[in-house]
Amino acid sequence: MDKRTRNYIFENQLASCMNTTKWKKLVAEITANETYDPLVNIKLIFDTDNNNSFSPVWWNEVERDGFELTEWIQIQPFKTEKGVRLISSTQIDYTEFIQKGLNKHNIPYEYDDGIFTIYGYKRMK
Repeated sequence: MDKRTRNYIFENQLASCMNTTKWKKLVAEITANETYDPLVNIKLIFDTDNNNSFSPVWWNEVERDGFELTEWIQIQPFKTEKGVRLISSTQIDYTEFIQKGLNKHNIPYEYDDGIFTIYGYKRMK
């Protein structure tokens, strides 16, 4: 971690909740099911705003940029499969799948309104 990041964490009183090992375990768990490509919303510590949009992510890029820059990740546990013409869309719920993976590795999370939030850091002020 570079000096600028360490200073930012200290000055903004960010309390670490995760480490690189736990982030890697999280990624391994939520990508283990080939039928589920999780939609996520990521906020980095330097971001002042977040667009609140969920999209698939390239995990190797998140890791390359550094998990230590991740303030939080939100995971949407639902996958919508679009129907054809007269068949309506269906929604598949992966809540239990995600929850088991988080619990398996003792990864702290919050679950609110159908969204998992995993904090890399919590703001103390």
